[in-house]
Amino acid sequence: MLLQGVLLGLSLTFMVGPLLFAILQAGIERGFRAGLSVAGGIWTSDVLYVVAVMWGLEALAALIALPGFKLWAGLAGGALLVAFGLGNLLWGNTTASNAPLSAHFQPVGNNSPYAKSYFLYFLRGFLLNTINPFTVFFWLGIAGGVLIPNGWGRAQTLVFFGGMLGTLVATDTLKAYAAKQIRRFLTPQHTLQVRRGIGLLLIVFGAVLVARVLLAEGH
Repeated sequence: MLLQGVLLGLSLTFMVGPLLFAILQAGIERGFRAGLSVAGGIWTSDVLYVVAVMWGLEALAALIALPGFKLWAGLAGGALLVAFGLGNLLWGNTTASNAPLSAHFQPVGNNSPYAKSYFLYFLRGFLLNTINPFTVFFWLGIAGGVLIPNGWGRAQTLVFFGGMLGTLVATDTLKAYAAKQIRRFLTPQHTLQVRRGIGLLLIVFGAVLVARVLLAEGH
């Protein structure tokens, strides 16, 4: 059970998507704690889905069965990705210099505006993971493809999810740390280019998500 959870967590770790880019962008722009804040929002969302799967599977399945759920959830998730992508393009830091980005970094204190922005990074990770129909379908797939066929009890299920979420926490932490190390070698101009590139990718992910749900619904 623990091994299955760890292996599933590792498989999710290597998936390239908006969550990965959100952690890397925050870590490159604001350092380890910002990247970890985004990851924390993702973990919180996943924990809530685990709770829903374990104690509210029927309610979750009923929600998905509502007429138009896939369409409207897909449109909302796609719109959120596009909005974040446009935010990266339109409100990026335009300050550029040849000095390493680390030379512009100031320690974050309790009164720093950066410290106050950690909640926004957390919220970004939470929303990116939560308002995504494929996240809902993934967790239902876990319930239907792993938990129910194995007939695990609650304690066994907790071991499985513990291995899975523990792996995600460890690997996401490493991603945030790696992003912090990368930022040492970047100038503000490089960071701006990274921000714009990730913004374009988020817009593409959002457009693909919207296109997929529209095609699935026959629109």
